[in-house]
Formats: sequence, C-alpha cells, structure tokens
Amino acid sequence: MPAPAPAVPVAPAPPPGKRVRMGRTWLDLDARRLTGADGAEIPLGPSEFALLRAFAERPGRVLSREVLLDLAHPRGDEHFDRSIDVRIARIRRKVEAVPERPAVIKTVRGAGYVFDPAAEA
Repeated sequence: MPAPAPAVPVAPAPPPGKRVRMGRTWLDLDARRLTGADGAEIPLGPSEFALLRAFAERPGRVLSREVLLDLAHPRGDEHFDRSIDVRIARIRRKVEAVPERPAVIKTVRGAGYVFDPAAEA
C-alpha cells in the first residue's frame, strides 16, 4: 500500500493579474514571466509556463501526470506522461534552491506533483 501523501496546506488560487511566489522566483500570470529575486527574467518555454500556471492556480492540490498533460496541452497534442517529468525537472532547476531536494514542487509518489506555496526555497 502506498504511503499517504504529505500534508500540504491548501492556499486559495491567485486572483487574475497576480504574481505568485514560487520558491525563489515570482510567476506573473498576466505577463507570462518568471523572475528571480533580483528581478531578472528567467526564460520559460510555453509548456513550462503552462505547467507553472497549472500549479499556481491549484496550490496544495496533487496533480497527476495525466491532469498536467491536459492542462499544459489543451489542444490535444500527443505527449507522453514521462515528458511531464522532464519538464518538471527543468522547472525545478529554475524555482528550487536545491533542485535535487525539491520543496516548491514536490513529487507525491504514485500520484503526481504538488505545488507548496508556503515552501521556502
């Protein structure tokens, strides 16, 4: 039997036009920009932004690979669920202080990923 998912406080989704803190970075949902603590823009590909938006709009909720594929590729493009893992690894290198020990976007074994808005990265 799989271990229970870690408890993550559920925060309300951000209102439109809001910047969302994601570890050591800020995601501007309207401008589609990720910026570091120094204000410098961190380049994001379209699918990386789509995944970050999905997490920002659903803080504290475990999102399966299947759900993330649907949210990141709404036009029905064919993608493999493991491609999400690759994108999550890229995103972690951008938002996590220590990508090998993620605190902001955590893996929930056997279930998917969860964004912890209270994580200090």
